[in-house]
Amino acid sequence: MQKGDLISIAFTGKDVSSGKVFDTTEGDVAKKEGLETKGKTFGPIPILVGQGEILPGLEESLLSMKVGETKKIVLEPSKAFGERNPQLVRVLPLSEFTKNKISPVPGTIVNANDMLGKVQSVSGGRVRVDFNPELAGKNVEYELKVVKHYTESKEQLDALVKKAFPAWEKPHVKHEKDVVEVHAPIKEMTKIQRNVPGFSKLVLETIQGVKEVKVTTLFTVEDFQRMHTHSDGSTHWDNHE
Repeated sequence: MQKGDLISIAFTGKDVSSGKVFDTTEGDVAKKEGLETKGKTFGPIPILVGQGEILPGLEESLLSMKVGETKKIVLEPSKAFGERNPQLVRVLPLSEFTKNKISPVPGTIVNANDMLGKVQSVSGGRVRVDFNPELAGKNVEYELKVVKHYTESKEQLDALVKKAFPAWEKPHVKHEKDVVEVHAPIKEMTKIQRNVPGFSKLVLETIQGVKEVKVTTLFTVEDFQRMHTHSDGSTHWDNHE
């Protein structure tokens, strides 16, 4: 593989010290290992090689792999989730939790200033929270497979749609000559619009010959009857169809 290639990969990652699987693209493996599966979509995922979308150690391995090849790779912390940072272990007043109606016990995952941390201990009105990534400082092992290399424009576009939009929010996308068009009814467009700029950038940089990404929205009389605009500019939709 080379930097800039659009490919799909499958993988399973586990903590070397405990042997516990923490991430996988395989649904059967996730169920077997007791990982959360509700609301998740499994299967190979598309990535752009060399764009920092996966761990540094996996990026390096991909550059020497071919389509269909599988490797088992052990990554040190520096090429995985980083070393542990003692400064990210903090002691917070219990009152900060109680005023937000949170009852911290060891193991509880909390969000403080948009940082996720795990409660380590509660004592004397103080709560010790570790904001390091759970796998920081640990060696991890991955079984990594290159499933497909997308080279044709149609399959590249399909892969980028899968990459940019959640499975339940896929817009209609078509490619004609040098234009890619993203088309959706207004109700759906309000859901996907946050992902359109990133998707457009990927298309223009990846698919040869595309010069323009056009976004169109379909309005119907029924749409206006079901749509209500509040004073703050937000849009509310009636739930019934």
